[in-house]
Amino acid sequence: METNTVHRHTIFVKEINVKNLSNPVHFHNEYEMVLITQSKGRRIVGDSMESFEEGDLVLIGPNLPHVMYNDKSYYEADNEQAVKAIVTYFRMDWLTEEFLSSKEIPQLHELLEDINRGIRVYGDTQKQVVQLLDQLLLSAGLGRIIHLLSILNLISTTKEYKCLSSIGYSNPHNQKDVQRISKIYNYIMANFTEELSLETAAKLANMTSSAFCKYFKARTQKTFTHFVNEVRIGHACKLLFDDQLSMTEICFQSGFNNLTNFNRNFKLYTKISPSEFKRNLKI
Repeated sequence: METNTVHRHTIFVKEINVKNLSNPVHFHNEYEMVLITQSKGRRIVGDSMESFEEGDLVLIGPNLPHVMYNDKSYYEADNEQAVKAIVTYFRMDWLTEEFLSSKEIPQLHELLEDINRGIRVYGDTQKQVVQLLDQLLLSAGLGRIIHLLSILNLISTTKEYKCLSSIGYSNPHNQKDVQRISKIYNYIMANFTEELSLETAAKLANMTSSAFCKYFKARTQKTFTHFVNEVRIGHACKLLFDDQLSMTEICFQSGFNNLTNFNRNFKLYTKISPSEFKRNLKI
């Protein structure tokens, strides 16, 4: 993140065009809006983890830890894919608390409260925001502020969005701690299709296994095993779109060592079996 540049601007917009996403877990004092125009992977915001793809639009509040990882193929040496995105950083400190609390704009105040948990925008609102972002990119000065407020007003009035982090989530990290959790996330994302070792993860954190388990649960609101299985099931959902792969192949390519374990965990996280998920894709 270009911290100094952001600090000099109320609103800072940049276009990203890279081979893959490589930023570690981070948080900052500004609000952030990210539109993925080309890319696939997994997004972590606070204690939320979801898949993302082209068109993904999220807004993230100040001091909310977040990171995005691409699918594994993006990190291979012969990768010809690209990551394209529009990222907007903005501050709201120029709006007084009295103004934000006024009866004229209750929706904006509520929206900013929800953005503090991170939100994903969807539906017709997402499509309209994409069009407004093109205007935001081309504008400057007061015009840029007007376009940003138009985007926030649109989202706040349509309410086509879902909050990402759980109610009551608070940032348990400091900047030094972020480096430690990044190492663990990187280890999981790079190796989830293989057998993962809690002991190895604990060593990366310079902790005993028991201390690491407590640490990881406090930071993510999930056990290490739960987090890993959530990543694996997300990957399996993508593989289920491929009619050329058998259920056994999907099971092992997602990091599970047998079909029974795969089926049980898939239903635990999605509420339906892999076969039902596959059938629903054809409806």
